[in-house]
Amino acid sequence: MSAPTTVHGSIPSARPPSEARALSWSSFATIYLPAMLLALGTGIALPAIPVLARSFDVPFGVASGVVTAFLIGGLAGSLPTGWLVDRVGRRPIMIAGPILTAVMALLTAMAQSFPELLFYRFVDGWAAQMWLLARLAGISHNAGAGQRGRQVSWMYGMDNVGRLSGPLVGGFIAAAFGPRSAFLAYAVLALLALVPTLRLQEDAPPRRASVGDGRAPHLGISFWNIVIPRLAFFGIAFFSAIARGPIFADMLHLYAAFAYDLDAQTIGILATAASVTTLPIGFIAGWLMDRFGRKVTMVPGFSAVTITMLMLAGTAFLHLPFSWYVVVFLATVAAQGLTGGSIQTVGTDVAPPEARGLFLGLWRFTGQVGTSISPIVFAILADHTGYGSSFIFVATAGLITALLLVTLIPETSKTRVA
Repeated sequence: MSAPTTVHGSIPSARPPSEARALSWSSFATIYLPAMLLALGTGIALPAIPVLARSFDVPFGVASGVVTAFLIGGLAGSLPTGWLVDRVGRRPIMIAGPILTAVMALLTAMAQSFPELLFYRFVDGWAAQMWLLARLAGISHNAGAGQRGRQVSWMYGMDNVGRLSGPLVGGFIAAAFGPRSAFLAYAVLALLALVPTLRLQEDAPPRRASVGDGRAPHLGISFWNIVIPRLAFFGIAFFSAIARGPIFADMLHLYAAFAYDLDAQTIGILATAASVTTLPIGFIAGWLMDRFGRKVTMVPGFSAVTITMLMLAGTAFLHLPFSWYVVVFLATVAAQGLTGGSIQTVGTDVAPPEARGLFLGLWRFTGQVGTSISPIVFAILADHTGYGSSFIFVATAGLITALLLVTLIPETSKTRVA
């Protein structure tokens, strides 16, 4: 592989002395296995969430709060978590996240009101952000550019492995024992995800950079130095999050539950079918990103997201039967499969070594703003103008992302940003 070029005259950082490989027992134990266990628990709970929200007799726009509360929790937790990763290290954050997830799952199973459910979903979103940010900081630190695409994409691929079996199991659990029972399984799996993390060796947190007089830099200066040279990248993080928001936040399952009056078991089957569709695509996308560059999957992926979202708008406007929706829905998640992990890979590519946690916190914050806005706007448009306009909104974000990638974003597997 040719030496990386630089942007704005920066010097590429040295490769870690012991580069973590995408295919290794260490990567499986500390990245892929915990991701699968956490996603398995999330997948088991997934079919029960819309049904539990609907059980409180609230309309669609209000019920969508179970999705947006989780996303807003992740948004609120991104910057504090990034700061903590730099201050105390990755391992404590990766341990605290699943513990908090397990506690929130147990409390969700006992929720007695809709506001109570929203609060638990908010904290659950914060907890999920803790594990993910710490894990991404580890990949950015330990993996070279030729490994990151696979490590990040395969981490999301293992997430899909969990979602592959989780929703189907969760649908049957919810049907047999009630929707609240699925959250008990979620709690157990979150605690199991801790086991490999406890074996993780923590690198010392990076020393904070200093200014000329030896003092730590002002936060404003750090923010300026991190964001301004990477402004176009943050634009990509924002608009891609809007384009991916409904899929990531399971808004399409909530939409299907209301538009087609689906039960938890049917939602579970639909979610499992989506995971089967995206699983091989995600693993292939990681290999393609490391072999040919990040944009080889991102540009076609977001272009396809635009097209398939417009097709979903057509099914809504024309009131096509559920069978038509299933076909277009699976095409949509296949398109999203090409983009899964790509944005986070770009983030690990351009993260400054001296402030990885803070940068990735800002990166995830930007993405979470888009991901949080997307389902809110989706729900507002659905309530006031119909579901079709909601899908057009998402398609527009996908188109903007593809255009920005073509016109402003360099290939980050070969480029360093100051």
